[in-house]
Amino acid sequence: MAKTVDVVLLRERRKRKRRLFRFLIILAVVLFGALLYTSREKWFPKLEKIGSQHANLNAETEGEFMLTVSGGVDYHAEFVNNNLFVLCDKYIYIYDMNGELQDSRQHAYSNAIMKTNQDKALLYSHNGTSFRVDNSKKMLFEENLDDSIWFGVLSDDGRVAIITGSETYACCLYIYDATGKLIYTRNCLERLIDVSFQNQGCICATIGSENGEVVTVLKYIQFQESDVQWTSEALPALCWHVYSMKDGGAFVIGDTKTAYYNNTGDLINSYAYNGSLIDCDFFNNQGAVLLKNESRRQSILLLFSDSSTNPVTVYFDSICKNVKIQDNIIYLLDAGKIRSYSFTGTELSCFEINDAYEKILKNGKYFYLLGYDRIQRMSGG
Repeated sequence: MAKTVDVVLLRERRKRKRRLFRFLIILAVVLFGALLYTSREKWFPKLEKIGSQHANLNAETEGEFMLTVSGGVDYHAEFVNNNLFVLCDKYIYIYDMNGELQDSRQHAYSNAIMKTNQDKALLYSHNGTSFRVDNSKKMLFEENLDDSIWFGVLSDDGRVAIITGSETYACCLYIYDATGKLIYTRNCLERLIDVSFQNQGCICATIGSENGEVVTVLKYIQFQESDVQWTSEALPALCWHVYSMKDGGAFVIGDTKTAYYNNTGDLINSYAYNGSLIDCDFFNNQGAVLLKNESRRQSILLLFSDSSTNPVTVYFDSICKNVKIQDNIIYLLDAGKIRSYSFTGTELSCFEINDAYEKILKNGKYFYLLGYDRIQRMSGG
């Protein structure tokens, strides 16, 4: 007798097999996608750099190479322990002096800001609520705050100052040691615009107004004390930077003048200038201020090395872009040139470069020229 076949049952079985097969395919795709997502920090930086981040070694000129940065990316670059830290919108890339990529690390900061010292980098974003500190090998620590960050400062010994907004005060100051431990907090009645570490305390530059004009007042605080140790008289200028002097005093670079203060906050000397502030630098009790006179298409370099005298002045018939101090030598990025000077104003060297660069870094015997989408290393003349 012929075997009876239930056609309806067979169709149902086939449908179940097809549904199971489709389910397994979808499950495999989901699992593979989850695996890719969880391991994205390992593979995505490599994929992201294809065609956008690369080191192109120039074999024709010894010592030169070019790093290309993704077009349109607003990057920032500094040296940390002889490694070039390049901060982009989502990642920080770490290169050795020869342009070889050593590491790439993801960050979550919008419009990230980087401050560096010789060994570390501080990363944060304006109006963000977290910050982190990295060295060449790894991220050392990351901290979160309740209020939005205004700015941060990294000391030479690794301490961190973070200034935030506040609902009840003008702002708040937080001090962390080199391990990320919070060691000092202060609720400030005046708005802070810059901070410079000084021994076991810091000099705070505050801004206010007197007689309708902006003024800067310095206050020195010690982390073991609650009271302000000294307060300076008002300086009629907007502070760009305040720097600590070796004797405990301070040097202020403002938008219209500079000022020296002693270790009790008394004004020693000030110098007013007529020009727009372009750039400045300070190292080892010596300062350089770069100004421009747009109407005359002229730049002015002011060199400060003695609090008792006026600065040495050097004039240029072009608009210069950037100034750096290293090993007691001033390096100036002129229009299509890199110039170097002593603090007496004597020109030490001058050589031509491509005019497409906006900033210079120097490490060892090499210059690193920073342009819109490239970093070029070249020998110093």
